[in-house]
Amino acid sequence: MTDDVCDEQGAAAAAARPARREHRFGLLGRIGIGEGGFLDAPSLDGVTGWPRLRLTLGAPGAKRWYPGALISQLFIVGFILVPLLTQLPAPASWFWGLGVIVYGALFTVSFPIAMALPDRWRWVPPAGLLLLSLPFLLVLGPDLSGLWTYVAVSAAMCFGGDRRAVFSVFGLSAVAFVINLIDGALQPSNTPPWTMPLIILSIGTLMAAFTRNLQTLSQLRRTQKELATVAVEEERNRVARDMHDILGHSLSAIALKADLAAKLSERDPAAASAEIHEVQTLARATLSDMRAVVSGYRQVRIASELASLRTLLPAAGITAHLPTTTDEVPERNRELFGWALREAATNVIRHAGAENCWVTLAPGRITVEDDGIGPAARSPEAAGGTGLHGLAERASDAGGALTIGRSRRGGFLLEVTA
Repeated sequence: MTDDVCDEQGAAAAAARPARREHRFGLLGRIGIGEGGFLDAPSLDGVTGWPRLRLTLGAPGAKRWYPGALISQLFIVGFILVPLLTQLPAPASWFWGLGVIVYGALFTVSFPIAMALPDRWRWVPPAGLLLLSLPFLLVLGPDLSGLWTYVAVSAAMCFGGDRRAVFSVFGLSAVAFVINLIDGALQPSNTPPWTMPLIILSIGTLMAAFTRNLQTLSQLRRTQKELATVAVEEERNRVARDMHDILGHSLSAIALKADLAAKLSERDPAAASAEIHEVQTLARATLSDMRAVVSGYRQVRIASELASLRTLLPAAGITAHLPTTTDEVPERNRELFGWALREAATNVIRHAGAENCWVTLAPGRITVEDDGIGPAARSPEAAGGTGLHGLAERASDAGGALTIGRSRRGGFLLEVTA
């Protein structure tokens, strides 16, 4: 439609359309960890140093990580810390006990620290755990290779469950197996050398898979939000487009009838009164159509639009050459052709300056022509307004196309195929 009122409405609707927002979650956002999930990370753009670390330590994902990390350290307490404190003499027991506590604390903060680091430095927290565990293995023996279970879990989380995490877990398991195998050969033991490596491998791969699943869930949540945003925008566009088309056509008809009533008011009051009654009917119908648009149930049909044109075109001083039936138009095309006829007729009445208007129907095509001034003499708004863009979208959605140009009768041509 090309009337000024509807152009202003379309512009207002476009201005009210919310801009797309890109969710940013620092490092973890880049590897697919989204808002609302276990691995939440805060926005770290422009934040460096201690404030950056403080943000990640208090991030929602870190707060969800802490309880599980602390509970998992019951293994350290029961199988490593307590035996060290009871079996080693003081002060060695206290020294190694303090080392175990430091190790557990570093494990607890390893994942939040990784959130603050660039991707190329994400190996630092698990590497720190690995280095801190080496004195235990070298001094106290390979039995403490169970500490590498925490290194595997930290690597799985810090690397986001990707190939680096898998390689780290398998590497730790393999090295632990070799160490335990050599130790078993030197000092026979009842514990098989593959026991602890299997624990490291199983828990590490489980955490890597768990982390990948969390990332997939976060991606699905982000996709769901984006689809919801798109759905809202499409519904807003639908309402704006339908209201634009309905208001343009109906206001044009009301203005035409009101002008005619004004001209007839002095010489034929009865005819003027009849036109005013029609204006009232049109206004009520427009209000009903607008309510239907808002509720999503508005339908425009080719038959009703033809019936409307049989009175509107003669009232505008235009001779109408219309088909007598719409039976050949299949049901799937009737609404699209109705919108096309409404748009074309409004342009003919408002902008064409025509004396005649021809409408031709076929099962997959509707053509509207006039003998007016043609497209070259029209204003840019009239030649390619919001209504024509909306009609082109409707035709495209139906698998068809919109064609506009100069008709063979010298005026404007509008053709929609489906």
